[in-house]
Amino acid sequence: MPVIELASTVQGRLSGIRSRTGAAFLGIPYAAPPVGPLRWRPPQPAPEWEGVRAANRFSAVARQPLPAANSLYFPGDLPQSEDCLTLNVWTNAENGTERRPVMVWFHLGAFIFGSTRWPGRPGGETVFDGAHLAELGAVVVTVNYRLNRLGFLAHPWLTAESEHGASGNYGFMDQVAALEWVRDNIAEFGGDPENVTIFGLSAGSASCSLHIASPLSRGLFQRAIASSGGFMAPAAKDSGIFDRLLTLDEAEKRGSALTDALRVEDMDALRRVPFETLLTAPVPAAPGPWVMEALGGGGFGEGVADTQYPIVDGYALPDSPGAIIAAGRHNDVGLMTGSTLDDDTGLPGINTLAEYRTYLRADMGALADDALAVYVAHDDTSAYGASGDLIADRVFGWHNWSMARGLAANGSKPVFYYDWTQALPIPATYVERRRGAAHGAEMPYIFGTLDAYDWPWSDADARLSDILSRYWFNFAKAGDPNGEHLPLWPAFEGEHGPAMQIAHEPKAGTPTRRDRFAILDLYYGR
Repeated sequence: MPVIELASTVQGRLSGIRSRTGAAFLGIPYAAPPVGPLRWRPPQPAPEWEGVRAANRFSAVARQPLPAANSLYFPGDLPQSEDCLTLNVWTNAENGTERRPVMVWFHLGAFIFGSTRWPGRPGGETVFDGAHLAELGAVVVTVNYRLNRLGFLAHPWLTAESEHGASGNYGFMDQVAALEWVRDNIAEFGGDPENVTIFGLSAGSASCSLHIASPLSRGLFQRAIASSGGFMAPAAKDSGIFDRLLTLDEAEKRGSALTDALRVEDMDALRRVPFETLLTAPVPAAPGPWVMEALGGGGFGEGVADTQYPIVDGYALPDSPGAIIAAGRHNDVGLMTGSTLDDDTGLPGINTLAEYRTYLRADMGALADDALAVYVAHDDTSAYGASGDLIADRVFGWHNWSMARGLAANGSKPVFYYDWTQALPIPATYVERRRGAAHGAEMPYIFGTLDAYDWPWSDADARLSDILSRYWFNFAKAGDPNGEHLPLWPAFEGEHGPAMQIAHEPKAGTPTRRDRFAILDLYYGR
């Protein structure tokens, strides 16, 4: 491929390659390799280099377990390494004097798996190819960060090492370091460091909620687009469902259980433990309902049920995003957010009506009858669907609904909210039991990469992709998704919406699932 040379970044000069529409610079280190003595430490500055560094290929991805190869959420069997703190840039800018809006993507994967690569089919190109959004006028950045036990392990030893008396949020601090790299370098790519939008889906959306709340992210971005995820519930002592953040004390207990299982006596020894041993060390499974079968051992292998993800550590995250936003202490940024109607795709439902009713009474107590009235089940088949809707709302949809209401009430910037209702043409070869408006539906439409999946897309899907990518770009450019020849998307005003209903023919309407979300308001408000 033809090589493009770029003027100096902070670390040194780079050469990139031609993308589909402009230029791409791949595998750029934004922090030092977090290996050896830097394992479980905040990210350190990337080293400088002499001459011109070739930024012509993706780096290895973060060390991670992989879900089933026939899952919708299989992220590709790609080279892995702990030396993974890299990002990729797509730009169509003619030179470094331009000031284009910047879009920074944080990938999905439950903070357990995933990367900036994510081929839609075996051997395919990445779904997260920024060339189309760059053609519209953005400078696009996609970020790798540390995952699971390498990215989010809290432990009393680590807390004692920290000058801030905190541990556990290393993967999140990686993302902050990437945003700092964008601030310091993106002008060289024609981007505007004062017009940065972060966007993500699932764990990437939850990451957006953390950046909205974290003092470490203040001033590093101006807008967020969060799709299906966001830690809006109060922090908790136990949280196996991925809906509530753990406190530092509780996260440290899980970390101590891991070092007990490994029989290591200090941090030096822990930093020498091979990744495979670290991943599969037998520890008690995290508490929580049936959903952990999908996020834990049932999907990834022995030992992974004890997953680590962001926590309320008192430093990077002083409290849950929901509490920080409710108190008006969040970063005042523009927001576009929403979720899909079938976000339970890939999560397991409860198989029998009796088990479903038993679970609701044990978990929701006095709210169980109210929950049964909106998550309705009459037999085993409907119990599977109703429990799937409940878990989807608890892990995903309620958080985006709450994020929209919180920023609309306590922020000064417009909020835009959507419900994704369009079913995807997913072939029957995938292992997921449910389909429809699936979790992650937005990704190939926004990036203009429908071809990354070998699915029977229609002309209507192609038109929707064009609409969605322009909505996302317009919001990144000026804080408003609306533009010429696009269906009008009115700003969100509160409980009654309005919400943009995203389907082949997008239109504004009343938000869906409000009765279900109202039950969860009561549940989390107890």
